[in-house]
Amino acid sequence: MTESLKENGLYWRPLGGNNIDQISGHSYQYTTVTPNEDGLVKTTIVVDLGKFDNHQALGIKNSAAAVPDIRELLNVAEFNLKAIFLTHSHPDHLNGIVHYIKAGYRLPPLYGGLYTKMILYQLYDEFGIESRQFPVFNVIKDGDVIDFDNMSVEVLASSHTCFDSFGFVISTPYSTIYHSGDMKLDSSTYFRKPTNLKRLKELSAKIDCAVVDFYGCTEDGFAIKEVTTFKKLTVLIKKRKRRKIFIPVYPTHPEMYIIAFLAALKAKRNVVFYGTKDFYGYLHLLVEYGISFEKIAANRIKILYKPGDEIRDFNNNYVVIGTFNNLNEYFDANERNSFGIVTAKSFFNPLKGQFNLHNIPFVSVDDIPELQGFGHGFFGDYEYLAKILKDTTFIPTHCPCFVIDNIRELAAYCGINLIKETPHNNEIFRINGKECIKKEESPAVWLVVNYNDDYAYFTEVWQKPTSGEGFLKRTISNRRCKNKFKMFLLSRQRKGKKE
Repeated sequence: MTESLKENGLYWRPLGGNNIDQISGHSYQYTTVTPNEDGLVKTTIVVDLGKFDNHQALGIKNSAAAVPDIRELLNVAEFNLKAIFLTHSHPDHLNGIVHYIKAGYRLPPLYGGLYTKMILYQLYDEFGIESRQFPVFNVIKDGDVIDFDNMSVEVLASSHTCFDSFGFVISTPYSTIYHSGDMKLDSSTYFRKPTNLKRLKELSAKIDCAVVDFYGCTEDGFAIKEVTTFKKLTVLIKKRKRRKIFIPVYPTHPEMYIIAFLAALKAKRNVVFYGTKDFYGYLHLLVEYGISFEKIAANRIKILYKPGDEIRDFNNNYVVIGTFNNLNEYFDANERNSFGIVTAKSFFNPLKGQFNLHNIPFVSVDDIPELQGFGHGFFGDYEYLAKILKDTTFIPTHCPCFVIDNIRELAAYCGINLIKETPHNNEIFRINGKECIKKEESPAVWLVVNYNDDYAYFTEVWQKPTSGEGFLKRTISNRRCKNKFKMFLLSRQRKGKKE
């Protein structure tokens, strides 16, 4: 790769996250090349180091994970890798770190939020990583500025489904980039900062390119507001004559723990937290982070962190929040006394089967889409962002490449200036102002992780379509995606004619 970085400039490379047909294993390289008296000097940062979710489809037996390949950046001193910046705590952006450490690599300093640090240190404990192996972790917050040689990184809050989610404004002599991280524009977040639109508006004239999370672009309008989810849950809880309400939540999305709790509180229902080891791990971190459910409740309802004999005092007037597979272990749940509210898509949640097994009536996000806490913007969010970041070149990430190929006509009509070529993993782009020119393309590589004697071994596997077992099977096909964007475009064209 060093052969491609022969002239001054800023170079960007997606190492994971611009996959052929899936969206995970995020990692992005930013390298400046600057002349001095000794020749050309490089400065590099990496944003995120996640794991690839569908690693089994890569064909290596007994694999534990797959991670983006950053070995060259770690091993070749010329790249001058200064830091890994972490947008947030989700496994597809964070968990690659532990596998690299277990494979014997020393990582540069990490920069991320307090909650991200807490999740990472929990992973260290889970994987048996000793403190002497920990990379330095620098806790950052909205508004911080970190300087490296000729590269400056400003931290901006980004609204997502977990605490301390960030985007970064990366300023260099050649171009200024806004790397959004996973984000939406919803400002109704609970106990978390929303996306810092005020600062984005202040910087809009300086931002040349925006590397943006396009995960939700196949849905029109704006992402569902968290306050809307809260109101829907509250109404559903209040309406039920059945007094036991079961609300399964997705473990890594703590905002739904809080929204479900606030809805139960508003409806004056007691709360029981109940779930798997993972659920209790995340719940413990929430409390450790500073969320006191007792303070929020202010003695208006009772709270149990594990069901037990005390549940009798609740007189069946309670809401169960968690990730649970056995409804009758403690609750004697049946069709007469219970009701379910599923707040995540069915492929995340086995509870539908449990509800059906016990004939318990329920509603889900298939019936009421507003029930799902959503951490990514819809197409309307990107339209609005494009109005804020006038004349900015948008570089989409976090969605299959075929989605971007299909969205181009719609984006052009709506004033979203997309990069000319859809970026694929491992392609290198030279960015000069708003211009992004592809300099090199080569096969994208995943490192499949196997463990032996508590040591991680990497097997290099070229990226290949894996959709039969992954993304397309459970979300949107190429044809449906194309038809959706045509519908969005027609609706805007009709609206334009009327106006």
